[in-house]
Amino acid sequence: MANAELVDIQLDVINQVIEYKGSEKVIPENYWKDTLAPYLYPLWDSDKDKLVMFTWCSNGVYLAKRRKYVKDFATNTYSWVDYEMESVDSTEANTLKDKLIESFMLVDSIEEQEFQDEMKRMYSTQNTVSRQTVRLAREFLLDETDWVTLSDCPLSADDKALYATYRTKLRDIPSTPEFTTNVQGTKFPISPKFYQKVYLPEHTGVAYLSTDDQFLPLANHYLNAFRDKIANYLLLKSFTEKAYFDRMMNEYHASQYSVPGGDVLTDVEIADRKKFLENIIEKAQESIDNDNKL
Repeated sequence: MANAELVDIQLDVINQVIEYKGSEKVIPENYWKDTLAPYLYPLWDSDKDKLVMFTWCSNGVYLAKRRKYVKDFATNTYSWVDYEMESVDSTEANTLKDKLIESFMLVDSIEEQEFQDEMKRMYSTQNTVSRQTVRLAREFLLDETDWVTLSDCPLSADDKALYATYRTKLRDIPSTPEFTTNVQGTKFPISPKFYQKVYLPEHTGVAYLSTDDQFLPLANHYLNAFRDKIANYLLLKSFTEKAYFDRMMNEYHASQYSVPGGDVLTDVEIADRKKFLENIIEKAQESIDNDNKL
């Protein structure tokens, strides 16, 4: 069996997943059917000898897990039997390895483009940073570090102090001059982990968030570092808020005519419901307006 520490690239045929240097990508169905499946056939994958997993190691050894359709002459029946082939570098295996790396890079670029397209759809202009994106990104980063405030947080007192400073700086973002005058220039504090692992080794003795170079623009730092998580967060928040608002408006309009069960409301009941829902809408609008000021 191949040493997991030496695995360079691996193709999981059953789940249609490529793993390259520890990072996994799901292969899109159209790319699998149009490109990879035809490429594997018939040398690596055929009708009666299926490739299950291909693993290429950095030491030149590769492992091919296969599933073969064989006949049991004792029972005169056929069944699928799994087996493994571990071999040293070969021209065919090396060529397949290169093809899989190429496929991984292509899938990665497709994902990047899909992300950019989604951000473009949401904010009209690609890579635009608005007060909304800054506010949502700030909320996301605060949510991501809520765990440090729990009583059972395993961090040391010094690390907790770093995160307390980090979260304070995040909350202070709306009061920075850039946020009100040049939102695209709004800068975010680097995280404690970034400070300890990346910044501090090159700037020995410099205190956390004590210098301007420890604050970076959103587009150059967090939007790239957390692109997938932020995209999911923004989408979920957007869809959830819209769903609740649409539901509330539907209820508002429906309340003017009938109640569950089909009974028609009296004029007094309609007025009471209308007043109640108008108060809710007014409070919701006030909340939205206050958020937009942040």
